[in-house]
Amino acid sequence: MLNAVQSNGTATVVPEIVATADFCKAMRQLAGACVVIASADERERAGLTATAVCSITADPPRLLICVNRNVRANEVIKRAGAFSINVLAADQEAVAKRFAGMLEGVFGEARFADGAWQTGATGVPLLGDALVGFECRLVELIPASTHDMFIGEVVGLAGQQGASGPLVYFNSQFAALK
Repeated sequence: MLNAVQSNGTATVVPEIVATADFCKAMRQLAGACVVIASADERERAGLTATAVCSITADPPRLLICVNRNVRANEVIKRAGAFSINVLAADQEAVAKRFAGMLEGVFGEARFADGAWQTGATGVPLLGDALVGFECRLVELIPASTHDMFIGEVVGLAGQQGASGPLVYFNSQFAALK
């Protein structure tokens, strides 16, 4: 605990932040939908598996994603000004692993070898056999520590929408919901 002195001269206790390892262990208990975030520009396509996705508003329809600045897709999203969020179905664990870097020697363009990838109106890759794919135009970028938060306005939809249950990630494992 740290003591801080307020402007009126009284001391308050300011709790220290939790250790990174403890935080990561606790976050493993938060189940999240597995998605592939993808983008493309005139140079390349890039993507990653993530669970950091949040709906912001329905009118206008906007979604938020959080992407580490060290990930290639971060720069591609910035250059393209657009991205897709592809919600994976229960039977798409292999796709999740490809984009999470869990398969040795599979990176860059090779990640797109699995799945029915299409090109959206903004030029971003959309996974046609995902539960749903949201095509987003970047409307705001917010730096946040090691990550960037991208807010996208939804300009298109693709996918099977409810054909099966989603793939989720919980306690460092993939699981299917039916």
